Amino acid sequence: MFDRPKNFSDEPRRAAFVRQAVRWRLGSLIGVVAVLLSSCASWQQTRKETVDPIHELLHHTYPHALESTDPAQVMALFVDGSGAAAPSLELMARFNRIDDARAGIETVDLEQSPSPANVILRVEGISITGEPMSLVQPKHMWVVREAAGWKIARDDRTEVRVDPVPTARFVDDTQLRGLWFQHESRKIEDLHGVPQRFVYGSGVAASDVDGDGWDDLLLLSGDRIELFVNQRGSFLRASQAWGLGTALPGVLTVALTFDFDNDGREDLFVGVERAQPLLFRNVGGAFERVQGSGIETTERTISAVAADFDGDGFLDLFLANHEDVYRNAPDPPGGADNAQPDQLYLNNRDGTFRDFTDEAGVGNTGWSLAPVVADYDDDGDPDLFVGNDFGMDTLYRNDGKAHFVEVAGEIGVDQPSASMSADWGDFDGDGDFDLFVGGMHSGSAWVLEAPGFQVKRVPWLIDAMFRPYVRQAIRAWFRGNRLYENLGDGTFREIVAGSGSENSGWAWGSVWLDFDNDGRLDVYSANGFISGPNEDDI
Repeated sequence: MFDRPKNFSDEPRRAAFVRQAVRWRLGSLIGVVAVLLSSCASWQQTRKETVDPIHELLHHTYPHALESTDPAQVMALFVDGSGAAAPSLELMARFNRIDDARAGIETVDLEQSPSPANVILRVEGISITGEPMSLVQPKHMWVVREAAGWKIARDDRTEVRVDPVPTARFVDDTQLRGLWFQHESRKIEDLHGVPQRFVYGSGVAASDVDGDGWDDLLLLSGDRIELFVNQRGSFLRASQAWGLGTALPGVLTVALTFDFDNDGREDLFVGVERAQPLLFRNVGGAFERVQGSGIETTERTISAVAADFDGDGFLDLFLANHEDVYRNAPDPPGGADNAQPDQLYLNNRDGTFRDFTDEAGVGNTGWSLAPVVADYDDDGDPDLFVGNDFGMDTLYRNDGKAHFVEVAGEIGVDQPSASMSADWGDFDGDGDFDLFVGGMHSGSAWVLEAPGFQVKRVPWLIDAMFRPYVRQAIRAWFRGNRLYENLGDGTFREIVAGSGSENSGWAWGSVWLDFDNDGRLDVYSANGFISGPNEDDI
């Protein structure tokens, strides 16, 4: 450090002090830059030599070794064989057969050696007594790099939770029921024209389009719409007969059935990737493309929901617009709000719609994925929740005339997450709507803490100076699901911790349903995503 002169009236001494201060601050800045440049230069090496091998060991190889029920395969992953592997071997000995083992990495401290790691292990199979069994165990392990690669140095004994195995079971009858269908993706190109591996051009809707009392299935596949008509439990492909099944412009993103013209038949709305959406009128036995509907957008409409928002007896349409990570990036760390606005179209009752977004006040610019409607405050009109990826969610309270007020923070449903899906349902049976929000729980989130890792879109100086804050804010995106209990007074309480519903992976789609017919709502989440260097590591 340096001393400030007591008498600052001497110009030469003051100039010397200023020069000294500038040199000190410049030296500090150069030091920060040098550290960051060194970190950036070494990150690829750190990932190759440390991050990816640890991910492969704990998230992939270790649970697969348990599935083998071969003690030798498990012991081979440990430094000193059966001694360190004893807790894992004891767990495996409870099973006669292991059908599925999954290990999610919570944290790894790479600044220590051996490196402590927290892992959530889930194992399902047949017990040694011949009964179905499901176990969950938070494991405390230590990993270390040996000459032959990374191994597990220690595995502590921790409490094992035995989950009840449902008596209701499902059987895959897809092809037996006539649903011969294979999705054909149309990959999205990035700004450089390179097709990306993420699957787009998909969607599904179940609706009784032919009016016989049995729900039919509409499936989006790249640029095609396929219709399977329900014939009392079996399905017949009827795409061509109904005027569908041919290639359409663009990559299709969402299928929504709703009777927009009040003729008693289910019509069809289809979102398109960065292009004009499609509206089809059900004329009885066929769908006809509607021209001049008034629904216009060139945004990335990823989801949609229909409801009578203005109370005139006709269904209106809300479009949730997401962003494309290959063309843009979320703004960390507080949450992404740099997408194009969502849109609300009111039904003109003559087969057309008008844009009412600005008047309604629902132009949310979050990375919207999950719009769901319910009368949460029991005032007789539909309110609107919008789950936003990479940030804060939105809840709009309706005045009954399609004018909304955003109240998420006011009523307690604004906890940060990477919201992928949502559904309203009365899970506690008290007569009001509760809310489940399916969020991203990533097995790769621990990499945020790895030395040298820098979050894109965060300036390097900010990342260096405020690293704990940046990491804490972004970590919230990957924490998993949210469960909000409706308190009956217009507010909610978040209670997911301890509910058993905290983590369902990358929960792309979540719905309430009573699958075992016991009178209580259960939650189903469709999930999965490539989370490591191996494409089967999801």
